Amino acid sequence: MAEILRAGVGVALLLLAAWALAGCRRAFGWRLLGFGLLAQIALAALLTRIPAVERGFRWLAGGVEALQIAAATGAQFVFGYLAGGPSPFAVTNPAASTFVFGLQALPAILLVGALSALLWHWGPLRLLVRGSSWLFSRLFGVSGAVGVSTSACIFLGMIEAPLLIRPLLPRLSRGELFILMVDGLSVIGGSMMIVLGLLMERRLPGAFGHILAATLISTPMAIAMARAIVPPEPPGDGDGAAEAVALTSPYRSGLDAMVQGTLGAVKMAVNIAALLIAFIGTVALIDMMLANIVVGGAPLATGRILGWIFTPVAWAMGFPAGDVPAAAQLLGTKVALNEVIAYGKLVAMPADAVSAKGVLMLTYALGSFGNIGSVAILLGAMTAMAPERSADIVSLGLRALAAAFLTTCLSATIVGILHTLV
Repeated sequence: MAEILRAGVGVALLLLAAWALAGCRRAFGWRLLGFGLLAQIALAALLTRIPAVERGFRWLAGGVEALQIAAATGAQFVFGYLAGGPSPFAVTNPAASTFVFGLQALPAILLVGALSALLWHWGPLRLLVRGSSWLFSRLFGVSGAVGVSTSACIFLGMIEAPLLIRPLLPRLSRGELFILMVDGLSVIGGSMMIVLGLLMERRLPGAFGHILAATLISTPMAIAMARAIVPPEPPGDGDGAAEAVALTSPYRSGLDAMVQGTLGAVKMAVNIAALLIAFIGTVALIDMMLANIVVGGAPLATGRILGWIFTPVAWAMGFPAGDVPAAAQLLGTKVALNEVIAYGKLVAMPADAVSAKGVLMLTYALGSFGNIGSVAILLGAMTAMAPERSADIVSLGLRALAAAFLTTCLSATIVGILHTLV
């Protein structure tokens, strides 16, 4: 009960933090934020507590496993035992991990990229985007362009989704641009959802279903949070233009879709690998420099510093007391570095380091692109798409990150409360 009360106070504090981010606090949309919170609670209850839905997620997990097996088959043909194929020699140190992230997890991006492009060309993915766009437009009163981008973010990703409405980006209001940015940083979309699901499956069975649920639960709050912090101005251009621009296939044939989808996925996989090498290497270098500073009888390290900074947040979210230090460190790692590193650290922790409830909450709290590196990527992409709006986009970057962080923290807090109650 104490954890539930603490989490309830945490929800109030997170909402107050959103109010503090608002440019005009007198016009802050408390009612809209309350509606977003109710939508989060309803979706969390539906997606995590209803047996039929849980069975559906298990079915989805089976589909993800099939994708992983198919991707592994292709990767093993190219890379052999390095991609998980039979080893040509005896393993002399079974305790050491033989999992090679670059060759056993990232190849799934290539397969998903090809299939996503094919499904977009054939129509099923466009139909899903059209339906969810209509729903978001009716529930939150967003324009057709914003509805298309926010719904596509669930299936594609934070960069690919705005591309669908690229001709309309210069005509969007400042508030509408903020919605796109907060939503993109609040979810995990496209191929990365598969990669993180495969990574977390080693720690949480059915992890893909939970990461998908995290995106679905966070999306309505991301829209509500953005509209509350930056109140809407006169709406952007009409819905019809957004439909015409967004829901057409850029591919000439199914084969062209697969080829272009794969080539686009190659860039994403290379970017992920390069960023991981650069970020992890940078952290290692910083830790080397901090190692000579002893605080509390132990060398100072980035993990400890991030843990201290984010401990109040983890406490307010209602994590079990024993999980708070680890949760705080992982939350800090996710914001300062990225979600892949944070999930990887969670998977590498001893089984008794974090409770089952803590692992579940962290799966939701870490499940977004909300980190400093992603902000830079998003700013670069959106300013390239709409250079005349660069000043607005750049000025909103850090606030979008903060709003996205609050959104995912609320999702994790609500899931933790439901886990305790039901």
